[in-house]
Amino acid sequence: MNYKHFILIFILTISGCLFAQNNDTLQTDPVVITPRAVINKYIYEIGGMDKFTSIKDRTTIMSGTAMEQSINILILQKFPDKLYQELQAGEVKQFLYYSDGKGVMKVGNEKIDIEGKELERLKYDAIMQFILDPESYGIQSEYVGREMVDSTEDCFEIKYVLPSGIRWFQYYSVATGLKIKEIKEIQTKQGLFEQETYFSDYREVDGIKFPFLITQYFGNQEIDLTVQSIEINTGLEDSMFEVLE
Repeated sequence: MNYKHFILIFILTISGCLFAQNNDTLQTDPVVITPRAVINKYIYEIGGMDKFTSIKDRTTIMSGTAMEQSINILILQKFPDKLYQELQAGEVKQFLYYSDGKGVMKVGNEKIDIEGKELERLKYDAIMQFILDPESYGIQSEYVGREMVDSTEDCFEIKYVLPSGIRWFQYYSVATGLKIKEIKEIQTKQGLFEQETYFSDYREVDGIKFPFLITQYFGNQEIDLTVQSIEINTGLEDSMFEVLE
């Protein structure tokens, strides 16, 4: 897998760090636990449904290391489905655009249209509140059960199945309600892979908590990121999500 494609796989997933659903309350009896109830507890713990749904745009700046390179990332998101990501890794600078069902990546003078299952994944990462009603997008959800993460954290495991059949697994701490791990199946031209992402160091920004430490594993590659800043509802213009020629 080449360097550019690896970075594309990574950056398509970072924007999907925040999920929400509504209705239901979390039950203690495993027989009646539902994905909706688990996510409700998560939303309550990070600040509540009103705070979550009030986010109309978000600007995130991160830095870290990937493949022994220093990286800097800027992510812009705007409700309902606009996404712009800029990544600097060594001498490589990559731009990613998504809006209205279309995704484009630019690296240097090369412009690549994102298609197929990669576009599907980008679509759901870009829609800021799609998980409020995943069924309306043809996504199936299932409460799998309890799972120990890293042999230390007891978690509720939820499985999502995208329309293409691609599966996402999310792990929420039984003790805190926070999401601490995610596994996504990634379909590439080289085959189907699994990507693991860990979330920690939740901090409050304008009344809602975000993870400020993100570690991601893809094969034998590791990406370590620290969030430098998050800004909410700054009035991002639609023009910021248009592909620059």
